[in-house]
Amino acid sequence: MKILLQDAQTKLYFGSQGIWTENENVAYHFRNSDQALDFARSQRLVDIQFVVKFEDPQWYQIAPLPLLVATLTAQFGT
Repeated sequence: MKILLQDAQTKLYFGSQGIWTENENVAYHFRNSDQALDFARSQRLVDIQFVVKFEDPQWYQIAPLPLLVATLTAQFGT
């Protein structure tokens, strides 16, 4: 299983070198969804979605990160 962050508009994945890429194989693979969420909050990323990919493509899941979650850091400094 791979947990990736994807820009909802451009469909680019967050890359392992901090560069956005269209190639999921060079995208940064987060250990779990908490790590991905923490990273998105710490970087104040907006319009981002989780992409969870399994070996079998029929089980791929894409879930947008709620705007509220992405902006909590900016509002409350957490």
